[in-house]
Amino acid sequence: MNKQEKMKMKKQEMMKNMKKPVDPFKEYDHKNNVLDKIKIKKRNEATKDYSKEMNKTQGRSRGPGRTMYLGGKASDTRGTALRIWRYLGKYQAGLIVVIIGVILTSALGALIPWLFAKAIDDYILLSDFSGAVNIAMILVFIALFTSIVRFIARYTMAIISQRTVKKIRKDAFDKLQKLSVNYYDTNQAGDIVSRITNDVDLISNSLSTFTIEMFGSVVTLIVSLFMMFYVNWALAIVVILFVPIMVFFTMKVSKVTRKGFVAQQKHLGALNSITEESISGLKIIKLYSQESEIINEYGRKNEELRKAGFKAQVWAGVIMPVINFMNNFIYLLIAAMGGLLAISGKVAITVGDISAITMYARQFIRPIANLAQLFNSLQQGLAGAERVFSLIDEEDEYVGDGDVEVEKFNGCVQFNDVTFGYVKDKIVLKNISFEAPAGETVAIVGPTGSGKTTIINLLNRFYDINSGSIEIDNININTYKKDDLRNKIGVVLQDTNLFSGTVYENIIYGDLTASKDKVINAAKMANAYDFIMKLPHGMDSEVYEGGQNFSQGERQLISIARTILSDPDILILDEATSNVDTRTEFKIQESMRTLMKGRTSFVIAHRLQTIRNAHKIIVINDGMLIESGTHHELLEYKGFYYDLYTTQFKDLVKDLEG
Repeated sequence: MNKQEKMKMKKQEMMKNMKKPVDPFKEYDHKNNVLDKIKIKKRNEATKDYSKEMNKTQGRSRGPGRTMYLGGKASDTRGTALRIWRYLGKYQAGLIVVIIGVILTSALGALIPWLFAKAIDDYILLSDFSGAVNIAMILVFIALFTSIVRFIARYTMAIISQRTVKKIRKDAFDKLQKLSVNYYDTNQAGDIVSRITNDVDLISNSLSTFTIEMFGSVVTLIVSLFMMFYVNWALAIVVILFVPIMVFFTMKVSKVTRKGFVAQQKHLGALNSITEESISGLKIIKLYSQESEIINEYGRKNEELRKAGFKAQVWAGVIMPVINFMNNFIYLLIAAMGGLLAISGKVAITVGDISAITMYARQFIRPIANLAQLFNSLQQGLAGAERVFSLIDEEDEYVGDGDVEVEKFNGCVQFNDVTFGYVKDKIVLKNISFEAPAGETVAIVGPTGSGKTTIINLLNRFYDINSGSIEIDNININTYKKDDLRNKIGVVLQDTNLFSGTVYENIIYGDLTASKDKVINAAKMANAYDFIMKLPHGMDSEVYEGGQNFSQGERQLISIARTILSDPDILILDEATSNVDTRTEFKIQESMRTLMKGRTSFVIAHRLQTIRNAHKIIVINDGMLIESGTHHELLEYKGFYYDLYTTQFKDLVKDLEG
């Protein structure tokens, strides 16, 4: 075979092994000329990442402490464990109490089978009931004492774990308040919330269960093993021979059970997704009469979840019955072997020995059956802790903060050749330069996505620029303290946010030291006082989360009142009237004129008629400043602004004629 033929065969083999390109019409039903939705959903579900859903919940097999770990493992187990220990290290005295309590209860528990054996051999078989009563009193004392010590140990551990978790949760939440806006842009809100709720709960569960159960299991194993050999070495060997079989079986079944719960959690995540979508998109579903479609889809996923859940629960239910069977089989074997050895006379064995070994076997095997599940609980806690610690370790935005304090700005703002991109390879603003003199109003206009809001974000130092400089009163804003800078800049956004509480609490948020008279005056200046006083409880009326019980215009007026109360030196109005009706817009504009008086103001608006009186209008397109001037100057220039304005004017004329 020559070289050319070899190359040809190699090429054919490579072509054969290559993956076939995805056919975009493979889910197309050519017969009915429609897409097969079921096939499309199955394809998407097969490639969807359900890891977040799996980390949010935990499956449980039967019995306490048998948590099925469904998420990933910690990448740095040792480092994460040491870090948790540093949190726990503040409670060394309490941990010593817990350790002593566990050792005492485990050691005293190991004495009980030996005392039973002694009672049988030395007293009961000899009909010495007074001695047996003494042993019984000792057993009652041990049971009572160990119960008290166990309660103290668990109570102490609960205090330690909850205080530790409280500190971790506080550190995580404190860091959230110090992180830059960029962090929230690159991380999903649900994932962030999951870290300080679900992941912290995983740490709490691991600390409260693993610490006592794991340490107690180890101590019980060691003490039980020693006591078995102390009572009778021959029967102890019988018990130990069965341990590898039980460990192997437990690990195998646990592995299969985990897979079952992972599958169950995957289907549960998909079902929850359908439920959330059906609730949030209820109006759309009804508008397009798709109720039957969503019901059928929910039924299909519900059936898949039922099958997966059934399989997972069946396997989870197998563990304990089989372990109980093996335990009973070991007890039977111990009794049989003990009887044979006693009859043979080769090994000295008494009835008490057989009874004690049987009880020690139970003490010895129970921790082994729990070890795999306890290890899963540990891995679960460490994985959750690692995610929380990664949040705590994020660099906050105050690293490298300026040191110049601000009491008051005159309000002269300058952008000098500013270039910026949210991602390094994608520039959003290119060489932007303009000046906003103190006390004047600058309007920023341009198409959607041109970079208008980005300019506002940079002025607040939510992001730092790539090159150039931004100055306020001829001082680079990077030298100001961020908190002082932002306290002197008031912002009224297009989508206002109200907090749960009262109307009064939402307004005073602008200045927590303000008197009630100032709050009322701010509401009056914002034209919000009249509608507020018509509410059932006036200023004390409840605000639902996000202000859902108020209209967009009412939320906007409350937000303006809050901004008036903060008394900023520089004002930013970002599409403040885009979502309201004409009458409400008039009220808001009247409030904004009051707010803007004597302040340097930046106004972003799509409705160009609202910015005609601005001292300066800058036009942004594709991240570049392409025009600048007054309303009349830009109209005379007949450039980009002229086209925007005349287009809106023509549409307005058509609406009036219509």
